[in-house]
Amino acid sequence: MTYFGTNLKKIRQIKGLSQQAFAELIDLNRGVISSYEEGRAEPKIETLLRIATYFGIPTDDIISKPLTVNQLANFSLIEESVSVLNDEKSINLQEITKNNDKKNIELQKIFAKFDFVYFVDESLSKESVYEKEAVLFLKKMGKAAKTGNDYLTLENGKASISDIFSVNGSNYQIVGVLNGNFNANQNTILQRIILLEEKVFGK
Repeated sequence: MTYFGTNLKKIRQIKGLSQQAFAELIDLNRGVISSYEEGRAEPKIETLLRIATYFGIPTDDIISKPLTVNQLANFSLIEESVSVLNDEKSINLQEITKNNDKKNIELQKIFAKFDFVYFVDESLSKESVYEKEAVLFLKKMGKAAKTGNDYLTLENGKASISDIFSVNGSNYQIVGVLNGNFNANQNTILQRIILLEEKVFGK
């Protein structure tokens, strides 16, 4: 017996997907998803790999243990990200200097600036200035930061964005954004962008 069916249902529910929507997402039919969740069938290897790759979860984790809220909320340990990205030969990141010179840059130099990444889902995008699918670069915080940028707070299985440190939840300072769409009526948009760039890439 594996945890696949239970984990599949958790993934689907946290993502807010119906069985039909989930099935279409990974090119299966709804009946197959239902049989997986109810434990009446086990997935083929190719299906397992497709789901694991799509959601960024190790295949072994999906079948061998109950997944945590952090994993299902698309948190990724930097150590895992580094090993995966370094194995990808097509990735060739370069740094541009002030003189417009280009030089190769190691991924570890970027990853050292933050602890986790978080992918903004639809519900969080409706309650914040970050668009859906934006990637937030996070630092785990044990106490309030001196700088005034936002926190991603996880409390009772719900993610929220605030500039106030929560004493009851887990707080992650947002130190960078990829594909972030700040609302145009934010008076501090320029200051936010400058601060995020300094936090992630240095001055």
